[in-house]
Amino acid sequence: MIYLKKILVTTDLSPHSLAAVEYASSFGTLYASRLYLLLVMDKKEGHHAREAHMHFSTEKDAHEALEEFANKNIHPDLRMNLVVRKGTPTEGILRFAEEEGIDMIVMATHGHTGLRHILMGNVTEKVVRHSPVPVLTVKPRPFRENYIKDEDVEMDLHLR
Repeated sequence: MIYLKKILVTTDLSPHSLAAVEYASSFGTLYASRLYLLLVMDKKEGHHAREAHMHFSTEKDAHEALEEFANKNIHPDLRMNLVVRKGTPTEGILRFAEEEGIDMIVMATHGHTGLRHILMGNVTEKVVRHSPVPVLTVKPRPFRENYIKDEDVEMDLHLR
């Protein structure tokens, strides 16, 4: 039997990351798990949340933004710890998972398609490759029907 006592769900405070929260919440309810919502600040110059257009110069600022995000978007009955860490996103996620004995990581993908996605890689792919625990990747609803198409490759290669 699989027991998921601790589930890590990652966020960059974007609406896309809520897809991961939705799945993690379902597993959390099913297994009576503790959920950890993790925001990793870039240790170089604070954190810039892409979609939220926010910049945090201190961990305190980032934690306040994470609390606001959680209060606005996540049901208060969930057993959830809010965590802010410094580092690169991939290293921060993997290190936290190891330190806390996480049983599963849930991450949203940003839905990039085409050659740009393949060449650039992303945090989710790196976590999947290096994580010792299962990683559930969730594509946000607007991107679930979006697959690599000929037009994407042609556009990325500037053939059109």
